[in-house]
Amino acid sequence: MSHATAFADETTATDEPAATLRCLYCGGSQLKELYTHVRDRLEYVPGERSWWQCAKCLSALLVPQPKVEELASFYPPVYSFTPEMGKKSLLAAILASLEHRFIFGPQYRMQATQLAKMVGGAKNGRRLLDIGAGRGLRLVELRKLGFEVHALDLQQDVVRYLQNDLKIPAVCADVSEADVHFPAESFDVVSAYYLMEHINDVAGFLQDCAKLLRPGGWVAIAIPFADSVQASIFGKRWINVTEAPRHLSLPTQRGALDAFRAAGFVDAKIVPDAVFNSAGAFASSLVTNGTLTHAYGRPGWRAFLPRFLDGAAMMAALPFCYWESYSAGRPPMGTVYARKPIAAKGAN
Repeated sequence: MSHATAFADETTATDEPAATLRCLYCGGSQLKELYTHVRDRLEYVPGERSWWQCAKCLSALLVPQPKVEELASFYPPVYSFTPEMGKKSLLAAILASLEHRFIFGPQYRMQATQLAKMVGGAKNGRRLLDIGAGRGLRLVELRKLGFEVHALDLQQDVVRYLQNDLKIPAVCADVSEADVHFPAESFDVVSAYYLMEHINDVAGFLQDCAKLLRPGGWVAIAIPFADSVQASIFGKRWINVTEAPRHLSLPTQRGALDAFRAAGFVDAKIVPDAVFNSAGAFASSLVTNGTLTHAYGRPGWRAFLPRFLDGAAMMAALPFCYWESYSAGRPPMGTVYARKPIAAKGAN
């Protein structure tokens, strides 16, 4: 059973969501309405949705939760960054090259460097599995640092690209099926960047990650946080709120740590993500039609104008995002690092 199935079957058809839904992070049963009439920021999925908030940990849950069979249809053809976006036109090629060099490339390198530091380095070719690997740009950086990298993704074309073009071992499967392809306790690190908020069985996802880890191994799970300064400023206009219905939940820092501890992990710690990424979220909350989907997914050069404005807003937001992440301690985007316990001697 996939993680989506485990939760959606009991939540998709209810007129009183607060009476039946539970927080995906702390398990709290008391939810109250937070935002209403939220529309898809990409203008790809029609309709309006609501967000409800857990009274215990203040994490947020999308209501109604989508049906399992709907989830794949929520993603437009152009969604996350890849250098191949430049095939649209000469202008697209130039812009994609610049974005890769000055924004996304540095972001992936920062994330890879941070991960290596937090898990104690890549000594002796430590094995790393990235779930929801996408086009593998972060894995390339991790491989440069010495990790033996592997990938898991649901999209067959992505898996073929990783295997054939990047020479990264990749499997097309859901994480709940990973044990078919990988022995238990066969990885030193399991990572997933901005995937968990798209899953409606957080507990099951973390348990599956734990099964793949050797005792003492690390998870590195990047997620947006609902208790960030940014989220408070923008409210229902915040990019991670308007990512509904692709985003199914948004944890607070407390809620996220509760979920990792409940799954049996220890030494859980939240580290802010690359400031570029946080500033990008800030800018996209201001310039709502400056997304990759709008710029690279639509015809004509005029589609790029908001993208340039988005880039300017991102650069202007860098000092603020550094402050909210490190001085205020309320990052909009961060990575939870946590360790699988080492069994006590003599334990069964």
